[in-house]
Amino acid sequence: MISRTAFTIIALLGVALVVSSCGKLDQEEFEMWKNEHVSQIEQSEADMSNKITMLDGKVDQQGKDLTEAISRAKDEAIAASQQGDADSIAAAMQSAKEQDAQLRADLTKSIDMQGQKAMDFAKGEDAKLQKHLDAQGEDHKAQDAAIKQLESKVMALEEGLAMVAEEVTAVPTLLVTVTFSSGRTALSSDAKQMLDGIVEQLMEASDAKIKVVGHADGMPVLRGSYRSNWDLSQARANSAAKYLQSKGIDAGSIDAVGKAHTDPVAPQNTAAGRAMNRRVEVILVPAH
Repeated sequence: MISRTAFTIIALLGVALVVSSCGKLDQEEFEMWKNEHVSQIEQSEADMSNKITMLDGKVDQQGKDLTEAISRAKDEAIAASQQGDADSIAAAMQSAKEQDAQLRADLTKSIDMQGQKAMDFAKGEDAKLQKHLDAQGEDHKAQDAAIKQLESKVMALEEGLAMVAEEVTAVPTLLVTVTFSSGRTALSSDAKQMLDGIVEQLMEASDAKIKVVGHADGMPVLRGSYRSNWDLSQARANSAAKYLQSKGIDAGSIDAVGKAHTDPVAPQNTAAGRAMNRRVEVILVPAH
């Protein structure tokens, strides 16, 4: 694009040619005219440049002002948004507090109602229980009287049992019975084993008497060194007593006696019965 100055000069040259061709202006007048118009044109250009500069400054200032206004508007919008959020949060918190207070009030009311119901129920149950206890109290009185009577009877029974126990301890006790072959007085191995089983018990009863009783089967004694069932039964008792003495039993505590066939424990007319009657009994007699 042709600048304004070049355009002006071309215009002046055109005017100059026109004037020259017309012959109205001489060279000096033309120069004066040209210079005057050039000065005017330059002044106009300077004025125009100043105006453009002022306009650019205004545009820049307006752009700056617009940027600042946009920034302020943005900040204000953000602040307004934040304030709106804060207000919303505050409103929500207030609503939550109100709901919490209402919930607590409802819960407290419900608890109070349940507590009152529980107290009323407890009072009713207490009254029933007290009535039941009162009725049981009368029963307990009767039961206590019956229990006292039973206790008296039990005490009497215990005293009786103690007396019986004393009597039992004073009663002779059969500890063991050993048997013999027909016409024999020697102890068999089984008989010795049975006597061994009571030695410790006899040792512990040091203040008691030990009665060793011999028996016969009642059959006539036709041969041997024994003249009768009396002699035979005594020999059997002596045999058992000597064996106990050999085991450490004090001879002074032993009393050996023969009863012949006067105290049978089985029928005398059978072989099995007679075998049972050929025996020696060891009896513990407590001290009185």
